[in-house]
Amino acid sequence: SASVSDLSLLISPFVALLLDIMIVAGLQKLAKRKGPYDINPGLLDYLTMDTYAFPAGHASRAAMLSKFFLNHLVLAIPLRILLVLWALCVGFSRVMIGRHHITDVLSGFVFGYLQFRLVELIWMSSNTCQMLISIW
Repeated sequence: SASVSDLSLLISPFVALLLDIMIVAGLQKLAKRKGPYDINPGLLDYLTMDTYAFPAGHASRAAMLSKFFLNHLVLAIPLRILLVLWALCVGFSRVMIGRHHITDVLSGFVFGYLQFRLVELIWMSSNTCQMLISIW
């Protein structure tokens, strides 16, 4: 059976991903920066809210997830290297297919790392939440 801390560890990346989707979509709507090629977005792009380029959402989520796994899983050095390479490939593949400028991807990596830090900073275990509620 999963312990409370294990459950907390499983929930936190999903909370971080939802936070990322909302923040990136908001920033993209504010910046309204188009990708390098003037391609009209398709129906799927509208459904996934992937119509603007800055910041790159795929890059922010890849950076956030890789940082989460690097912090919370005990991985051998080759797996750690592969995880970082995976995140870099996700981000730079968006440049190669013409959806983002390099600065969009780099800013996506930075936003993903900052969001990871924010979730790690404010995330409390279930035991801590119960203790705070009982004090009140």
